[in-house]
Amino acid sequence: MDIQFDENEQELSNILCVKDKDGRVAVMIGLVATVFFDNRRPREIRERVADVAEDYITLVREHLRWTRPPGARRSCRIDSPAMRLPKQWLPDHPDNKSWEFVFHGGDMALAASAFHVSGFGSEDFDNPGLGFLHISFPMLWFAEPSAGTFPEYVLKICQKIQPLSGYAGLGVIESHDGYTADDFQPIVKEIAERFPGLEVESLSAHTLYLHTGIKGVNWLTILGDRWVNEMGGLDSLRAHLDENFGFYPYDGGVVIQAGPKPQIGDAQANRWPKHYVKLAKILKKIQIKNHRPFHFGGPGRMDHEASKAWLFRFDGR
Repeated sequence: MDIQFDENEQELSNILCVKDKDGRVAVMIGLVATVFFDNRRPREIRERVADVAEDYITLVREHLRWTRPPGARRSCRIDSPAMRLPKQWLPDHPDNKSWEFVFHGGDMALAASAFHVSGFGSEDFDNPGLGFLHISFPMLWFAEPSAGTFPEYVLKICQKIQPLSGYAGLGVIESHDGYTADDFQPIVKEIAERFPGLEVESLSAHTLYLHTGIKGVNWLTILGDRWVNEMGGLDSLRAHLDENFGFYPYDGGVVIQAGPKPQIGDAQANRWPKHYVKLAKILKKIQIKNHRPFHFGGPGRMDHEASKAWLFRFDGR
């Protein structure tokens, strides 16, 4: 397989789409954006997350089918009376209680979907664990000029939430349900090891580690002021990177764009996303040094060794 994102977007999307025996989409590729934030300003961050989430829900509402109401164990249809939008409950949620929400457009409740927004906040805001907001789109959502650009969209998220760190680009999209996703983890591992430009996530685990550094780089890499300062400031970052890299500062940090378009690479063909490799080298000093396994439960999954190999895949390239 010799596929480059800038030439065969739809072909790549079709090939890297895995369905289960019932025809339900289990793994797919799309545009993903994830930001991580601390909980020092619990109500303020909940209000900001709710605003961003509802902007997304409004934008793609016709494509959304499922949600899981606060405190519920199962998903319900988005037109159910039980459905509650984040603004209806999240701002007033108790400061010392964890929270989460998910909305997605899967054909079935447990299916993966490129239309997806989810958020999480940890139980104790004095704990170093972080919260996250995760959003995804179909690969070609921003192909039409009227849709704006993906970097512009991500920058707006950062302006609103002022995250500690984050990333955005092409990524692997799985079911939001852990039990459903578990069956397809060996396939996710294969995809991750072959295509180094694709983001792979273990969101709840990331929140336990990303207070000590950034996860890594993608097409768009988000650095809060803490990490910008660790790198010597924005001018220092600019000095270490050439004209292939774009900088989008916001109040609280910067979004760095690595190259004009996302790159997926192909490790089998020894084709590595060169702009990602260069940025990873520059930001190595602020990258986390350790992480628990992305997957659990058997062979062929991203165990501790495989997870670290993926996190540090650009080292030495």
